[in-house]
Amino acid sequence: MAGFAPNNTPFPPLVAAHDGSNFTYTSLHDRVPHILTDVINDFYAAVQRTDSVDAVAEGKQLTGLLSKLKHEMVTDKPLTPLNDDGTGDIAEWNHWLAEYFSGGTWYSTPFLAWETYMYRRIATIFRKSQFWNTYDYFATKKEDTFRASMVAVAKLCARVDALTQETVADLGNSTKHHLAFVEMLQASLWGNQTDLSMFPDLSNEKLEEMQARISSGENNSKLAANDTDRIWKIVSQVHGGRVDIVLDNSGFELLQDVLLAHWLVAAGIAAKVVFHPKRIPWYVSDVTNTDFHWLVDAIQSPASVGATGLSTADERVLQGLGARWNELLNAGVWELHDELFWTGPYGYRYLPTKGADVWAGLTNSDMVIFKGDLNYRKLVYDLQWPVSTPFVDAIGPIADDPTAPAIVALRTSKCDTIAGVEPQRANELFAQRKDWMYSGEYGVIQL
Repeated sequence: MAGFAPNNTPFPPLVAAHDGSNFTYTSLHDRVPHILTDVINDFYAAVQRTDSVDAVAEGKQLTGLLSKLKHEMVTDKPLTPLNDDGTGDIAEWNHWLAEYFSGGTWYSTPFLAWETYMYRRIATIFRKSQFWNTYDYFATKKEDTFRASMVAVAKLCARVDALTQETVADLGNSTKHHLAFVEMLQASLWGNQTDLSMFPDLSNEKLEEMQARISSGENNSKLAANDTDRIWKIVSQVHGGRVDIVLDNSGFELLQDVLLAHWLVAAGIAAKVVFHPKRIPWYVSDVTNTDFHWLVDAIQSPASVGATGLSTADERVLQGLGARWNELLNAGVWELHDELFWTGPYGYRYLPTKGADVWAGLTNSDMVIFKGDLNYRKLVYDLQWPVSTPFVDAIGPIADDPTAPAIVALRTSKCDTIAGVEPQRANELFAQRKDWMYSGEYGVIQL
């Protein structure tokens, strides 16, 4: 589909319904203010723990700014320009706001616009501060959830370690290779259910249940679209290539992504894997550089993060994998590229123009895997597409570019925008439950 301006879209964007009947309204009225309240409460607790009088005083000021942001949201005030925090992207943010959504209020501005604006504005509050400019207001929640799930983590790592060894021992067995890839791809997909902005109370038991459903194939019935075979046809022809993964959630989902990268390298498919985390804290549980290294170090040394309940065999597997991943990072086989575009205002159809340097890098890849709900929403620009709209039409220019890599989306659906679903399949899902598009229980594997 041809290009369009952010405020002049071919189908309506998601906007909060005046009668309160849609998921966008529920998010703006209830879910997202609750997230902001959690940020305020967690930060208040952090301020109380510091001994610095000056840091406490500044913390009170920042709490006031966060409360002001929440008040503007719930009272439907206009979105105001962002203060420059020195990160390097504020001029673009403010130009985008003035050019396309000038005067727009929280309830009149599209979902994707106000939600990304909110997270970027939270970041400016902290990054302009003296004592709290590196504070990750989501870190405790991210790390505590992963730490509490270490038994499930160990079981998953043992499974993938064994699967990888089987693959390496029999690289000529294309059938076994194919089946292993399918399992790894699906594990990466369903790991996206561990989104703390949607499901803040994940337990070790729930994670183990999720992994059991993946291994048994039970989750296949929850796929709205499944291009796995088409993806495998591409992957099976790649030898010593490059795969990029645009990351979503930290913790258990990131682990699934890292394990997929581990398998791709061990199987000889990828000689390089480039991960794309966020440069600033984002959407509660999105991966930052710090989160990535924290996870690798936690796997290599579980005791260092207070993990309990692990057997000696569990620890041996984890330590071996963590050591291997640090080797891959040190050797440059794995790289982290935290480009600002991923936390910018533009959807991904604008990559060739608004993120030209990022796009130029991605075109060197054989395949780019976009993980999760927000990345999917930015791919299809959060519009009310007819669900049967071909996925490549919805993502637009980046699919049409002759230099484009294969573009894969792995997403469990937590928002009511989607494309590339056959009409009969969509009807079946709507018959099963009306909220399937934003329940977080259904997924897509799309190319």
